Amino acid sequence: MNKEKLSQFDRIKIFLNEYYFGYGIFFSILRIVAGPLILIMGLNLYFNGNTKPGIGYSGFMIFFGIYYILKPLIIILTQKSWFQNFDLDYTINPDKIIIESDKSKSELDYSDLKTVLKRKTYYALKTKSKQGIYLPIKLLESNEIDILNKLKKN
Repeated sequence: MNKEKLSQFDRIKIFLNEYYFGYGIFFSILRIVAGPLILIMGLNLYFNGNTKPGIGYSGFMIFFGIYYILKPLIIILTQKSWFQNFDLDYTINPDKIIIESDKSKSELDYSDLKTVLKRKTYYALKTKSKQGIYLPIKLLESNEIDILNKLKKN
């Protein structure tokens, strides 16, 4: 893999893509439509509600709809450590991935991978222990892309 590092902006783009589109069509629709829909329902209940509990519930719906719309932004602003740059070098071999940092070295056998997904600009590798490894295509060499494509088909 190329020694060029991922910028914080690239990490945020990968996070947003995985947040909205990384968990299947149902969650994609839910995360895109649910916030505005809850907000509209809350506003409708507030302006057309007849009872005090209904108006109180509309306040909760308005608050939750705004929160659900802004949730990715809230995560980006509060979990800055998720998007910090840290130096990891990935070496993709035909039988395993070697992950190296300044102080440690790990090997990940392909049998430990649950799924290999090719996105538009990166590969998403999911392990059996629910960890995710995201490898941008622009930083991969052609032989590494071939290895990942073979893994994706299996």
